[in-house]
Amino acid sequence: MTIFYDRTTVVEQIEKQVIDAIGKANRILLALPQNPNGDALGAGLALFAFFKKLEKNPEIVCAASNLSPFGFLSGIEELKKDLQVFQSFVISLKTTAAHLDELSYEVEPERVDIFLKPKDGKFTPQDVSFRNAKFPYDLIVTLDTPSLEHLGQIYEKNTDLFFETAIINIDHHPNNEHYGEINLVDLTATATSEILVSLLENFEAGLIDEAIATNLLTGIIVETNSFQHVKTTPRAFLKASNLIAQGGKHQEIIRELYKTKNISLLKLWGRALARVREVEELGLTYSLVTATDLEKAGASPDDIYGVMKELVANLAGRKIILFLAEVNGQEIVGYFHLHPSIKAQVVTAALAGQMLNGSLGTFRVQGQSLLEVEKDVLEKLQKLRAQIVV
Repeated sequence: MTIFYDRTTVVEQIEKQVIDAIGKANRILLALPQNPNGDALGAGLALFAFFKKLEKNPEIVCAASNLSPFGFLSGIEELKKDLQVFQSFVISLKTTAAHLDELSYEVEPERVDIFLKPKDGKFTPQDVSFRNAKFPYDLIVTLDTPSLEHLGQIYEKNTDLFFETAIINIDHHPNNEHYGEINLVDLTATATSEILVSLLENFEAGLIDEAIATNLLTGIIVETNSFQHVKTTPRAFLKASNLIAQGGKHQEIIRELYKTKNISLLKLWGRALARVREVEELGLTYSLVTATDLEKAGASPDDIYGVMKELVANLAGRKIILFLAEVNGQEIVGYFHLHPSIKAQVVTAALAGQMLNGSLGTFRVQGQSLLEVEKDVLEKLQKLRAQIVV
């Protein structure tokens, strides 16, 4: 079922379908994208805690390698990084013609022989049938995940699970592929966490405690860059205000996300500032750092992402913000942030990258120098000029 909607009575109908599906489920899997931001994590952990209160036996999984910037979120220690689900193979025996007296088996080098001894009568081949058992989950909820491929190895290793289990897809990204049986995809929402606030309030508002409110508030703050992003709506402010009233720790979130910075990040940020460049005809501002810069700053991969976040926070309104980092002599990591007026799919395809959320994307290049990648990226963006400049 594919649903496009605004905040009308249609929303209530879709939310009711989601609530009904959750109410009928006994074991729910929450799946987050492989490269989650604070919105995906905040929404996922909030919904996980909510499901625990409903006694739905939830599990939450995300293939991300490093979640340390969001270590303050409640429940993050329960997030699994891998999921391997195996289906049992069921052999069924009809006992209408004969009753089973004894079952035994022998393991041979390349097979298993199963022996069925009847109490009376005899069994025939027509009495035996085969099937795969059901998967252990009766519902999957994906959050902030435009496509199943964004789940990374969680999906790649368990494709049958995702094809055979009902999916509720909750997201706000315009490139969402509407792959669920129920698609709660609200393009007018600033964050997936904002969608969840409405959903949980309509489900059972009394279950929203301080921890759930803080996780949801984190998602909204991250996605709106602390309410400074141009896409921030009055509704986002209202939902955030409600969450603070319900115990959301606004000041703690700000301190964890923005005011606690490593010395290595500050050093790398200074080096990036010294190399800020502009391409006015593209509305592009970018910077780049070398492997030597990273070494002298004592910087980690987390610091590279941290510098990108600082660029985005300080360059609001630019069409494109780009940051290139030479992580070693063989690989260049790139981050790009796009204004809402730019089609993310166009830029992502040109740079052979992937979107991490609705506005932030990344790509990697191997076998080229930093200057070669800089030249190549600028040339590709110039070719897209007609689609970038409005």
